[in-house]
Amino acid sequence: MIEVINAKVGLMKVILRATQALEDLEEKTPHKKDLIRTQKDSLMELDYTKLVLHRLDLNYMAMTRQLHSINTINLELKEENTKLHTTIKNLLEDDNEILKEDEV
Repeated sequence: MIEVINAKVGLMKVILRATQALEDLEEKTPHKKDLIRTQKDSLMELDYTKLVLHRLDLNYMAMTRQLHSINTINLELKEENTKLHTTIKNLLEDDNEILKEDEV
């Protein structure tokens, strides 16, 4: 999880630097239209990447919650299964004792 947070922070730094570079280009060299357009396109791609990373992070968190819930249910079912096995074993032992008493 910390890796995702670090990636988001790193991406935001890159976006801020790219935004600053674009502002500098527009201010100092407004005649370089192609370079400004390329920088704007790059910023759009970075924003899209930020959006995708955010969506992936949300999906990861949802899946983590779901996995935790499934694991909890699984542990509860294992415990119930163990109790049922013990109950069945005890019932069979009791039944065998009754049968032995009837034979005598």
